[in-house]
Formats: sequence, structure tokens, C-alpha cells
Amino acid sequence: MERKKLIAIVLSACLVLSLVVWKGTGMLKAFLNKDNEQVPVLIESPEDDQNLRNTVLYYKDDKGFLVPVMRKIPWPEGKGIGKAAIRALVDNPANRADMEDIGLAPVLPANTEVIGMSITDGLCRVDLTADFLNYGSKEDEFAIAKAIVYTLTEFPTVDNVQIMIEGKHPKQLTYGLNVSNPLARRNINYSGNGKNKGKVIVYYQGTVTGMDNYFVPVTKDIQVEENVTAVAALETLIAGPSEDSGLFSTIPSSLQVRNVDLVDGVAYVNFNEDIKEIKDASIAQDIVKSIALTLKEYYGNDNSVEKISVMADGKEINFGEVAKEEPAAIPTFANEY
Repeated sequence: MERKKLIAIVLSACLVLSLVVWKGTGMLKAFLNKDNEQVPVLIESPEDDQNLRNTVLYYKDDKGFLVPVMRKIPWPEGKGIGKAAIRALVDNPANRADMEDIGLAPVLPANTEVIGMSITDGLCRVDLTADFLNYGSKEDEFAIAKAIVYTLTEFPTVDNVQIMIEGKHPKQLTYGLNVSNPLARRNINYSGNGKNKGKVIVYYQGTVTGMDNYFVPVTKDIQVEENVTAVAALETLIAGPSEDSGLFSTIPSSLQVRNVDLVDGVAYVNFNEDIKEIKDASIAQDIVKSIALTLKEYYGNDNSVEKISVMADGKEINFGEVAKEEPAAIPTFANEY
């Protein structure tokens, strides 16, 4: 009898010990895989897309320009959207197929994986596998780094990005890009020589297929004695892209900007009479969007400019589908697909 009691006690102890070890292992795994990624503030998707979230990703076109595109990407667990955004940029058959209709491509080298990510006080640390380094030129290196930085800084909780490789902080990447310090947004699709003090971001259009157009942010130099004005920004836009860029603009070069006044969130853009010569509604729509996106960059993404009203020699006019009684809303996204 005593022997049976002893066996029962031993078996019970083993059972309890096994449960403790099992639970402890789970807790250890949870600790090692702890996700320190803050949940970014996002624009909510419709209820029927409750497992998808609007996320701006930066792809590359055939001319090497980075193109922002709003995509709905899976976010099933309510966290990890930053990791999901980076994974959507990796070159693989599924991600290529998503964008091939409009001719854009994911920028991160194939097989790149996100080992970890944390966001603290505006700094996002993203740890990638060594596959991230499988690119072949300095241009690719800059484009890949910028795509990561611009994609992650679309989230309001992220201001800067620290790129890590296999848990280490490299001082520079393969072709010399300095990543010893966190990277911030700077000079996307830069077109200039760096000699001028001022820079503006303007929006031109591009196409790969000849059927689908997309808007491209381009950083251009501008000669200024003091601060860049809204008028100067729009004059730079009207000057058009360089001939060898492969981009285009529907804005006539004869168009002149008289002045720009921002009142209660509405930007009143006053042109010369040439603006009235534009009769095609689709062209007018593209012009308004290029102007609106450029002004959004100029005034900053703090919602200080919400709408745009088109004027000719001081009088509000109907322009394309934009009625003078109802100014056009500033687009939330440059491109949606």
C-alpha cells in the first residue's frame, strides 16, 4: 500500500512539473518574441475590410522613381502593421503580381525577412536578414533605404528609421550609404545638383504601361534668397520635369501663378487667364491633383491646407469638375491601387 502511495505521489509530481515546464517554455517564447511595435494611427478601412488597413507603400517604376501607393494590406491581429508593410515591399511573385498591371515593382531584394521591429519615441528600429544586402548598385541601395524610410514614416508614430542587419548596427551599407545614425525623410527622387539652397517637392506623372498613370514626388532645387514661397513651389511645378526623366505634366508651361492665399484651410490659387483655356475635364483633374499634392508638401502634412480653389485673375472659376462654389479636397493619397 505504501509503495502504491509513493508511486502515485511521484506520478503527480511529474505531471505538475511537466505542466510548469510547458507553461514556462511558452512564456519564454512569448518574451523572446515580444513585439515592441507601437500601433500606428491609421485611416480606418470599411467594416467589410476589417482585417485590412490602408497603408502607403513605396514601389519603384522602370525609371527608378519611388512611387507612393496606398494599398489595403492584411492586419489580422491588430498589430505588426509596420512589419506587414515592409514584407509587402519584398520582391516575390505575389508582391510583383500585385503591381504588375501598372508597371511598378517591389524594391526589397528577394528573401528579405523582418527579424524584428520596435518603435520608441518616434524611432523605428527594423532588423532585417542579410538577404536585404542582395542588390547590385549604389542607386539600388539608395532607393531601397528610402523606400523603407518613407514607408515606415508614413505612420504618425515614426519619425526616423534605424536599419539593422541580423541584429547589428552597420555603419554603412555595401555601396557606402551611412546608416550609423537613424534615417529621416530627405530628398525623395532628387533631381538637382545640390548647389541651390532651396528645395521643393512637386508632383509629376509617370506611366509604364501607357494606360495607367501615377503621380510621382520629385525633389527639385530652387533658387531663393530667403524662404521658399507657395508661388515659387508652383512655378517649379509648372516648369515641368527634365526631358530625360521619363515623367510628364499636363500643366501648360504658359500658365502663370499670380498669388496663393491660404484662408481657413482653403488654398486660393490665382492664375493668369490661360487657365481658362483648359477645357478637358480629365486634364483639369490631373492639374488640380498635381497642384494639390504639391501644396500639401509645401504646407506640410499637418492638415493646414484642406482644399484648393482655382482662380483666374482674382476670380474663382469652375475648372473641370471643380465648381467654384465647392473647392477641391486635397487628396489623402497620391495613388491608390
